[in-house]
Amino acid sequence: MGQVVGVIGLGNMGAEIAKRMGKNLQVIGYDLDPNKMESVSRHGVMCNKSMEELAESVDVIILSLPKPEISLRVVQTISPMLRAGAIIVETSTVAPSDVKRLSEVCLPHQVKVVDAALLGGVSHAVNGTIGVLLGGDPDDMDNVKSILAELSNDVEALGALGAGMAAKIINNAVAHSVMVLIVEAAALAVRTGISREAAYKLLSGETALQRPLTHRLGERILSAQYEGGMSTSNARKDSTLALSLAQEMGVPLFAIQSTHTVYDIAVQEGLGHLDYASIAKLWEKWAHIDFAH
Repeated sequence: MGQVVGVIGLGNMGAEIAKRMGKNLQVIGYDLDPNKMESVSRHGVMCNKSMEELAESVDVIILSLPKPEISLRVVQTISPMLRAGAIIVETSTVAPSDVKRLSEVCLPHQVKVVDAALLGGVSHAVNGTIGVLLGGDPDDMDNVKSILAELSNDVEALGALGAGMAAKIINNAVAHSVMVLIVEAAALAVRTGISREAAYKLLSGETALQRPLTHRLGERILSAQYEGGMSTSNARKDSTLALSLAQEMGVPLFAIQSTHTVYDIAVQEGLGHLDYASIAKLWEKWAHIDFAH
């Protein structure tokens, strides 16, 4: 018989995890809300009356809980009852430090922890396209990949414990920041008389959102190629023009204003003659990293 999987937390996401995995695996669920357990049981998922009972029956436990402190309390309760070598997979959105704290709790009981951050919503879980970003010991990640493959065809190991959660947090931070940038840019465009449709087409093109990632990060920053291209001084000039236009039109630009400060610093640091991708050199200095190696 294959591994028995427990799912603790049968909310919207946890329920879909249990139902998808229950199609091909033996899955046992638990939630404080008996109605949620009854709901997944109608899809063939067995449920236990307590976490303790579940812990004694499974090889792998998947957590899908609303807060990190709840995950911690659950792990403190169940880790002494799990068999040595069992693996807890944290899919709740928590900080990398929270995952490491779970591992510390589990260590005396020889229970392993893997973080599996989920990129996407419940609909992606339903159709098996949700992204799963793993962090943990390589052997532990290998041991749960086949289980997580029942949830998604997009399972990627990113590094040590906490790496999956860090990747999700970074990815979401980019999405949320870019959202502000897009809205304020579109607002400025519409305020200056550009149609909504034209503004959308403009921002959908390569030069605004795609090229900074594919060309400047992918081709320049990751290989430290900063000669030629559009200079940092010229980028600063364009940023100044955007801020002046926004002031004239009465449109607040929170994101663009804050990024302008970076170009000010970059020019002051002697990067004005280099391609504006060279602002990466500031973070290499501040974060003690090297993008090219």
